[in-house]
Amino acid sequence: MAEFPGFLLMCALAVTLVVLFARGYQQQLLHKERMTALEKGVPVPSTPEPAPWSPRVYLLRGLIWSLAGAALAICLFGISSTSQRHESSVSKAYEAGQLAHNLDIPLDQAMQIVEKDQADRTQGPPTTIALLGLIPFAVGLAYLAFYYTDPSRKLGADQC
Repeated sequence: MAEFPGFLLMCALAVTLVVLFARGYQQQLLHKERMTALEKGVPVPSTPEPAPWSPRVYLLRGLIWSLAGAALAICLFGISSTSQRHESSVSKAYEAGQLAHNLDIPLDQAMQIVEKDQADRTQGPPTTIALLGLIPFAVGLAYLAFYYTDPSRKLGADQC
């Protein structure tokens, strides 16, 4: 389980590098096309104009981020709460018996030690890991707050 975050980080790094290299290659092809057109005296092809900016982009981003953050928090909470396993009474009694025999202490004292040890031991991720979902949720709320307070939206700039 300890290798999973490292693997996830390496996958994210690999995807980022592939996207950056693809973008750079696309820019090289565009540059080569323009240079060839200039050398031949042909008019330089125009680049496509980006779509006009709209405040509705912030609404879309806000909804995506906040819903993804809420889904992540729910998913992490579900994983952490279902992976919490409680040790059975039989295994606790067996462990207490072994401890009492090995340390030569009374069985009730060994049972108290086992109970305390079980309380300190966690099986699976803690439920507080679900709080990680609040990070993208907060980013989404920030986008939504910006969208609803943007003065250009109130002037009707986001009409389709």
